[in-house]
Amino acid sequence: SLLFFFLMIRRPPRSTPKPSSAASDVYKRQLQRSMVITTNACYFSEYRIYPGRGIKFISRDCKVHFFINRKCTSLFNRKIKAVKLNWTQAWRRYFQKSKAEQAVKKRLKKKQKIQKAIEGLSLEVIEKMKTTDEKAKIRDAASKEIKERQRKLQENKKKGQAKGGDQQKKAAQKAPAPKAIKQAKKQQ
Repeated sequence: SLLFFFLMIRRPPRSTPKPSSAASDVYKRQLQRSMVITTNACYFSEYRIYPGRGIKFISRDCKVHFFINRKCTSLFNRKIKAVKLNWTQAWRRYFQKSKAEQAVKKRLKKKQKIQKAIEGLSLEVIEKMKTTDEKAKIRDAASKEIKERQRKLQENKKKGQAKGGDQQKKAAQKAPAPKAIKQAKKQQ
């Protein structure tokens, strides 16, 4: 009788109410939300591999590869590229098939206007041209400056050619021509 009494104490009371089905469903959903399941990615197809699934492959260089099924393992062993198979994530990424990534790329690509100096005009002059109402005057002044520089360059080139031509004429006058030398020797 003592043993029976001892067992009765340990056993939970029968009067505890069982949770209703609706309450148990809510409890299960909460558990599912709070549970963190660690998943691996398939090395070949990049699909998620949940616990208890997949194949673990360790290569000779001690790299660990997870594959979701035998198909991915055999393709990897045959050295077939994942980009060439249209059911893999690598193929989808290579040919830009995912819409989410395209939206992100479009947001990131914004053209920035870069102001550069034009030959003969500095950035300050260009900014003044944009801000002031006297754009025509500034343009005329800038074009005059450019034309003056070009004239000066042309004048310097002409002067250099003229000086070079004068020096050649003077050198020709100083040195007698070879025919004249020969004729002078014959006459003597």
